[in-house]
Amino acid sequence: MLSPSTRAVDLTLKKRMYEESEVVAYWVVDPVVPSVRAWLLQDGVYVEVGYAEGEDVLRLAEPFPIELTPLDLLDGR
Repeated sequence: MLSPSTRAVDLTLKKRMYEESEVVAYWVVDPVVPSVRAWLLQDGVYVEVGYAEGEDVLRLAEPFPIELTPLDLLDGR
């Protein structure tokens, strides 16, 4: 989850480190603007595969099928 103190690290350094370590998927949950952004490793590079904000539904098939709403994650529903 992004926080003001780690935002830049999570979106740049940590993302790059995970990519170089071949972590299959990287997701970032932003509580400030309730949102979820998802990347999937393809040919050694992260490609954004999904984004949802507020009450929008994020549907992904990989790395596993999932459907979620950012506000539900943050509200603990």
